[in-house]
Amino acid sequence: MGGMLSGLKVLEMANVISGPYGAMLLGDLGAEVIKVEMPGAGDPFRKWAGGGEGIRPSFAAFNRGKKSVTINVKSNRGREAYLRLASKVDVVIDNFRPGTLDGFGVGYDEIYKTNPTVIYCAATGMGPTGPYRDRPTYDAIAQAMSGLWSQLTDMQDPEPVGPPMSDQLTGLFAAYGILGSLVSRSLSGKGRKIDVSMLSASVAFQPLAIAEYLLSGVIPDKTSRPHASQSYAFVASDGLPFAIHLSSPPKFWRSLLKAVNRPDLAEDPRFLDKADRVRNYGVLRQELSKLFSTRPRREWLDVLGASDVPAGPILNIAEALSDPQVESLNMVKTFGKGHRALPLAACAVGYDDSIDEAERPVPLLGEHTVQVLSELGYEESEIHRMKDDGAI
Repeated sequence: MGGMLSGLKVLEMANVISGPYGAMLLGDLGAEVIKVEMPGAGDPFRKWAGGGEGIRPSFAAFNRGKKSVTINVKSNRGREAYLRLASKVDVVIDNFRPGTLDGFGVGYDEIYKTNPTVIYCAATGMGPTGPYRDRPTYDAIAQAMSGLWSQLTDMQDPEPVGPPMSDQLTGLFAAYGILGSLVSRSLSGKGRKIDVSMLSASVAFQPLAIAEYLLSGVIPDKTSRPHASQSYAFVASDGLPFAIHLSSPPKFWRSLLKAVNRPDLAEDPRFLDKADRVRNYGVLRQELSKLFSTRPRREWLDVLGASDVPAGPILNIAEALSDPQVESLNMVKTFGKGHRALPLAACAVGYDDSIDEAERPVPLLGEHTVQVLSELGYEESEIHRMKDDGAI
């Protein structure tokens, strides 16, 4: 298997989304990812949302291409096996509450003793310090407390919205920090411990909103960005929605008016410049909504496209995956082969080295335990005893 990170070993001691997603991103770049799970139970996402036997979408989404090893670090033999494994890897990712793995004797300080060049990434909910460090934290809590949710919903009638953004942002920042640490290690020869939290990742994802507040005193809400960027959503006569994003260049506003044959709006004092259009966003949206409700979406998109207006259909997941542009990007690939083959979202980063997705299936619980322990020097009889003792 090729890849930019080919030869790199990542040990994932993590569950659910943030840690597993960060590790999977490194695997997409060619790293070997060894996922440690509790014997008999495994990552809770293996059985998330109930259902029958088999691999759940929730687990497959964040764990394709990994090796699964079952180790109970609460047992003496399991702890020894985990530390021996950790001594042989380049990167360790954990997403437990601060101090949890230290309490089991398998945290960073213990790993550092035998692996001083390790890159250790601790992904937590609230961070390693502060009054909330020990709170149980999930995606909705991080979204809520970071200010992110306030820009996605009506604060007078808030509703949970969208995908697990805080979880996945944490995984993205974890991978980002790990890659930077690996570059640093290649220059200095030194490992390091890095921290990323769901709260910090969610806050860091909002540089514009934070700058708006700190530099101008404006507290953004769910309308702030659409109004400022002149983003609109409309429904055509066939009931199908589409989006228009005019941004800042005046040419897009002029092109829009030409496309819809409304040159008069250019002279309307309410819409003379962008500041006027931002101030009168609701009025302009209402005016354009009436116009766009008169013809089918496909006709409008053709007209807008011909005039180089940034526009596109608002699609659900099924529609997006069948869109010819998405298909051309090859964003769905088959991981595994035979009865293990699963179509899943592919890596967004394209590069030359070949990674064979057929050789990167979603792992079964403990599928690689014997293989990995054997590579660490454990004899077959020893592995059997460890299994009988519940250590693996």
